Formats: sequence, C-alpha cells, structure tokens
Amino acid sequence: MYIARRPVAGHFEYSLKESYYEAPYWKSKTILNLGEFPENYITYYSEVAFSIDLEEKLEELGYKVDQWELERLFFRFLNPEAQRIILQFTRPKSIKKVHKTFSIKDIHPFDIKRRLVLKFGISNPEKYMDIPYPFLSELCEKSRDELENYFWDLEDRLKHREKIRYLMAIFGLSYISSRATQEDIDRLFLNNFCQILEDETFRMGISSEELHRNYFCRYIWIYFDMVPFFPRPKEFYFKEKEIYFKAFELLGIPVEELKRLSRKELLKIFRKKAKELHPDKGGSHERFIELRKIFEELLKIKKGD
Repeated sequence: MYIARRPVAGHFEYSLKESYYEAPYWKSKTILNLGEFPENYITYYSEVAFSIDLEEKLEELGYKVDQWELERLFFRFLNPEAQRIILQFTRPKSIKKVHKTFSIKDIHPFDIKRRLVLKFGISNPEKYMDIPYPFLSELCEKSRDELENYFWDLEDRLKHREKIRYLMAIFGLSYISSRATQEDIDRLFLNNFCQILEDETFRMGISSEELHRNYFCRYIWIYFDMVPFFPRPKEFYFKEKEIYFKAFELLGIPVEELKRLSRKELLKIFRKKAKELHPDKGGSHERFIELRKIFEELLKIKKGD
C-alpha cells in the first residue's frame, strides 16, 4: 500500500493505492481517493500527538491497517515537529534491514540508474549497473505507478542543484563535448526522454501518454524550467577522463595522482611548467596555450568536487 500523487490543473490529487501482479506486469489499483489535502485525515491532539482517521474506512473496504502503518504512509503530511519526534524514536543507529533475494535482470536499467544516482550522488551510474546492491530490492514487485511515486518522493528530498545534476546523470547529459550547443543538449535530452517513454518493458502496461502526463512531466519541469536559469558548471560538458589524460601527457603526472592533488598543489605545478613552456623562455606558444586550457579545466573539475 502506498500514497500516489497525480498532477491535475496546477495541483496534486492524492490517492491510496496498492500494487498487484497481473501477468506479465505489476499493476496498480486505487483503494481510496484522498483528494488535494491528505493531511485533512490527520487529527492532532497536541503538536506531536495525532491519529490518522482512516482505520474504519479502510476496514470497510477489506483492508486491515493499524496506526503504525498509516503513520508510515502519511509521514510526509505530518507537521515538522511530529516528523522530528517520530524520527528520533524510530531510527535506531544499528538496525539491519532485511532485503529480499532478487535478480538484477528483473529491474529496468533506468530504474537502477535513478536509484544509484539518488543513493551515491554519482554522475556515471553506467559502470555500476550490474552490481546487485541490496537496496535495489526495494524496486521489485512494484507497479510502474508505485515505482514512479517512490522515485518522486526521493527526488523531492534533493536540493535545487542536486535535482539538476541528478537529471543530467540519469539522462546521459553529464559528459557532453564542450563544442555542443544548447540545441544539441536539448536534442539529446528529448531523444533519451522519448526512448524511455516508448519502452514497453519500462511502461509496464500503461501508455506513453499516461506516463508522460502523470509522471515524467516532472522531468520536463526540471529541465526546461530550472536548468536554463542555473549556472551549470562546465565540467558537465567535458569528458573528465579526456582532460585528465591530456594533463598526464602534458605534465607526466599519473591520472590517479592528479585526481588527489588540491587546487593549490595544481597551481604550484602549473607555475613550474608554465616557466618551461613560456615563449619568452624559448618554449612553444601552442604548448603554453594548451597548458593553460588544461589547467583551467582541471580547476573547474576540482571546484565541482
């Protein structure tokens, strides 16, 4: 059982749903419509004491749910103080989560990619896609509706800049040539976006129109409403491996060592090498220009770190 949201005319409508298996996919069905304000079902007796008035109604519908389960479902709709108290007393430092056995092949690659980026904050999730991390079991036995609401809730916890970096990572925009125009980037985003919409194994029985309208619209909002106004660091448009390799060729310092160096240490190395390559000292003008360009890109990468 989970709470789902759906964008409707400038606001969200919420409903209580559950996933069930109907070959060949997991599907979802609505148990109870909660309207625009699910918090209306919460009755407060003090700032932190409350009850969720749905037990009887759900029991009439054939669902036996206690207050603990309802508290978990409605947690995001509680006031901040109630949330703080709950987290304080229900999150022991040492708790072992039980993860069920699963096959990585049963999870769609795009779902794996999103979960890895959310978990680790990485920009290159592709290299870890084949590793069956235990937390990926959370993606099993869920309908597309439940999965999208699951990801939507996690994405809401990201800050503004984190959302943009997340979007760029999951849609393959993190490492683009510096020569790419904004039109090139838009085209790549829309191409990758549409490929997922057209993938039946991802949609799991729902139409591409429904997927777009009810779920993936959030990615369009982030990309076209937030990205253009964000001063995106240029490291997202360069291939870091290529920059580090060029620096290795120019400086003779191994890539791993370059990655460990601080900005201050890089500046010291640059000044020493610049003296050797400066045209006034008999060096090559082209090599000096190349050194400056590589150094600037290394500093940008270090700033991003």
